[in-house]
Amino acid sequence: MNYEELLQSKSPLKAKLTSMPIGSFKKEQVGEKFLNVLEIKSQFIGNGQFSEALDEECEKNKVLVHKHQLHFEPETKGADVVSLHVEQGNYVTLAQLLQEQPSIVGKEGFIHNIVRELLDVTEYLHEQQVWHVCYAPQNILIRKGDNAVMLLSHGSFYLGMPNRMVLYEGMEDYIAPEIRNDGTVDSRCDIYSLGKLITWLFEMTEMSYAYKSVARKAQTDMPEGRYQTIAAMRKALSAKREMRKSWVTLLIAAAVAAVLVGSYFMLMPEPTHVEYVKPAPKQPTDDLIEDGFDPAELGVVSGDSMVMTEEERRQHKEYEAKAEQIFRKRFTAEADRILSKIYDNEHMNSSEKKFLSEMSSVNEELLQHQIDIANEAGISTARSQVIATEIVETLTEQKKKKLQYYGVQK
Repeated sequence: MNYEELLQSKSPLKAKLTSMPIGSFKKEQVGEKFLNVLEIKSQFIGNGQFSEALDEECEKNKVLVHKHQLHFEPETKGADVVSLHVEQGNYVTLAQLLQEQPSIVGKEGFIHNIVRELLDVTEYLHEQQVWHVCYAPQNILIRKGDNAVMLLSHGSFYLGMPNRMVLYEGMEDYIAPEIRNDGTVDSRCDIYSLGKLITWLFEMTEMSYAYKSVARKAQTDMPEGRYQTIAAMRKALSAKREMRKSWVTLLIAAAVAAVLVGSYFMLMPEPTHVEYVKPAPKQPTDDLIEDGFDPAELGVVSGDSMVMTEEERRQHKEYEAKAEQIFRKRFTAEADRILSKIYDNEHMNSSEKKFLSEMSSVNEELLQHQIDIANEAGISTARSQVIATEIVETLTEQKKKKLQYYGVQK
């Protein structure tokens, strides 16, 4: 027995923390080896309906092939299965892991990986017409080392029992209302239970908007109000997480654009007031020509003389292009320096309040540099606004891609 196994065997919390719906998960010494064993609860041994359900699950378990599904072999005593010998590995329940290491929920990506892996294995189980039913933290195993999710026994095999809820004593909150009321099982009962688990995972940390929104819909009492499939739940979570990530970029761009538009109108020159007089009655041009009228006598010149020549137009375009090139180069350097102040792992994983406060000063600094550089380069405020917004969005995307994980916390 190694030190870790010794601690597990001595732990007074072991029996409580490893209690699962159909039995207790533990390590058991067989000869010189320690095996993972799910010991069937004594009240179920000899129960004909339970035994039939367990036999059916043992057969189905042989063909379930997924990296987050554990396999087992039944051990019988007489005609009854008394325990399940589970494949090798060092496993603890999710409840036990958080009991021993409560701070792990704050570890970067921990909750996201747990939820993602549960969605993966649940979607596979539904394809096999198997439903887990209860995602209580006591009914989910975690492999020590990489914290991978592992599921063992599934509740849909035992729903034919007349007293099905006896399986979930102490876990009733994780069971969908229709199951508690002897209703039928489908994908939506697992979605309800997953929503409850997500809420539990965030009890010790701040829940982000994406998870809060998805968990709320998943826990709707009526099945029709929940996500109808795991794929729909996954899509909603992914969309809300991406929306949360892009929100920061969009807010910066919107703030810069709003301020710059305001600045543009403030900097526009005062309009010249022109006094108009009522025109004299129009006289046919032909009559004037016949009278010997010459437009040049009034200083009227041909329209061709008021239009820029091709050479002047070319020079003007070259000047504008050069001015924009200067602005782009200088503003890109300044924007990169300024955005680097907040786009790092420390700031992108800070609280929303702190991030917004720091972003406000960044916006002001970006705006001031945009105006100053535009004036020096000799381009209009409106044009510099368009270029500046483009540069900020491009730099923001580049910096986000360099971060391994980011998401301002609600």
